[in-house]
Amino acid sequence: MRKLKRFTKTMSITLGVCLLLFAVTLYAVSSGLARAALQRLAENEANQGVQDGLRLLDRYGMDSEALEKAVNPELNPSEVFLVLLDTEGNVLAAAERAEAYLEQADIASLIGAVSKTNDTYVRAQNGILITAKHGDSGIAIAGKSLRASMRAAVGFRSLLLQYALLAAAVLAVALLLLTVRIVQPVDTLVNAAERLSEGEMVEISEKLPVELRPLGRAFNQSSQRLARSMGELTRERDTLSQVLEGLDEGVLAVDRSGDVLRENQAAVRLLGGRGSKEYGTVLECLRGTPDREPLQIQLDERTLLILFRPLADGALAVMRDVTEAERLERTRRDYVANVSHELRTPLSSMRGLTEALRDGLVEKEEERQRYYGMLLNEVMRLSRLVNDLLELSSLQANPAAFETEEVDLTEILYELHGRMQPLTKKKGEELVLDAEENLPTVITNEDRLLQILTIFLDNAVKFTPAGGTVTLTAAREGRYVRLSVRDTGTGMDAYTVRHAFDRFHQADPSHGAAGSGLGLAIAREIAQRLNLHILVHSEIGHGSDFSFLLRTSESVPLA
Repeated sequence: MRKLKRFTKTMSITLGVCLLLFAVTLYAVSSGLARAALQRLAENEANQGVQDGLRLLDRYGMDSEALEKAVNPELNPSEVFLVLLDTEGNVLAAAERAEAYLEQADIASLIGAVSKTNDTYVRAQNGILITAKHGDSGIAIAGKSLRASMRAAVGFRSLLLQYALLAAAVLAVALLLLTVRIVQPVDTLVNAAERLSEGEMVEISEKLPVELRPLGRAFNQSSQRLARSMGELTRERDTLSQVLEGLDEGVLAVDRSGDVLRENQAAVRLLGGRGSKEYGTVLECLRGTPDREPLQIQLDERTLLILFRPLADGALAVMRDVTEAERLERTRRDYVANVSHELRTPLSSMRGLTEALRDGLVEKEEERQRYYGMLLNEVMRLSRLVNDLLELSSLQANPAAFETEEVDLTEILYELHGRMQPLTKKKGEELVLDAEENLPTVITNEDRLLQILTIFLDNAVKFTPAGGTVTLTAAREGRYVRLSVRDTGTGMDAYTVRHAFDRFHQADPSHGAAGSGLGLAIAREIAQRLNLHILVHSEIGHGSDFSFLLRTSESVPLA
């Protein structure tokens, strides 16, 4: 807008100056032409007067009286005066006004100049145009004052100047209107282009001149196409941002200058914030050599794997938290080692016992029976390991095994207490059942509930030393019943509590207590299928407490 206003102002000034120069030039040229024309007219009149004077000389000869009367007519519209001389240069007749313009010296010089040429002699001096010519009967001198011509020229110039200025003013107004007519549509187009460059959807609705209407239509079409393109780009950008923000992996990209182009919240979170040392390390790697080997960073208990890739205009880093993957890999390796050990130990024992029996090294029947018992124990140990693996796979593959119904919790608790009490007595432990009276029925799967409680009690008995106590508790909490198994055993540290339900994890890697490491993993799988949440509280030397809530038949199902 400012540029167009400045252009309009400049154009108006230029037009004004051009028109002024045109008027001045026209005035100067016209004045010169008028002056020359008037002088030419005066010269013609003077020449005509010379011719008339020569004819008078030829007609009247030396008759001064007749000549005097002829050169002083009553009417002289051309205001030309005559002086007639004989061939000797004597004045025969002269107009009355000639004395005011000519002196004797002027006449003598004219006679000298005329005598040298046969043509008409012309001379202008002191505002008088004088012509003279030599004839057979004498010399005729005609003169005309140029003051009237000069006055006419001045009047003509004044009139011409007025009309020139009027014409310039009219032309200036016309040009200004034409400029406005041209500039206003252009101004509209420029404003629309500026708004369009700022990302605003623009449509030219003003009526443009016929010459500019195709341009307006083309501009509207371009604006619509640009708006569609910008909309698509915006949607693609938003989709890309949503995709990046939805990734668990961190993404960090920089340009050639090392400035951050894009990052998602996962990258900031994984690296511990933009001001962290690890964030700066990744940026330095991207700004240095982006095409490099993967980088592994340890952050407290987390492990990050960072992959670097070069881009056309920068570099990209992808961060992944591989803590869980590495832990699972370690667990898998440990499990394979443990299972291998669990399989190798009984198999080695069974091989040794079988070879002894085969080779007849055991002669007494009593010893042979003891060997058979040892073989049976090892077979049962292998069977438990295989059964636990099959049970875990069955739980994951058979959702129909978790149908719920109303269950009498009191009956289940007393049945379980009676089943587990011989085992605790054998180990010198005390099993206590602490259940409230008149417990309501609960909504659960009876078999799976027994399986969870059996796993908890089996672990409690296994890790509680002789003389300790294992307590099975049932108490109402609103419309729920909380079941818990608490022991006074060795307890677990924080790390073991976090990974207690992982597959193949054993709280006692030295195998002081036999087990496959799958019991609590099975319990968690069952609890998840029954929508139960298991809570664990444990301290080293103070035992452990496993508990969960069961929904009573009186409660409203959770949404």
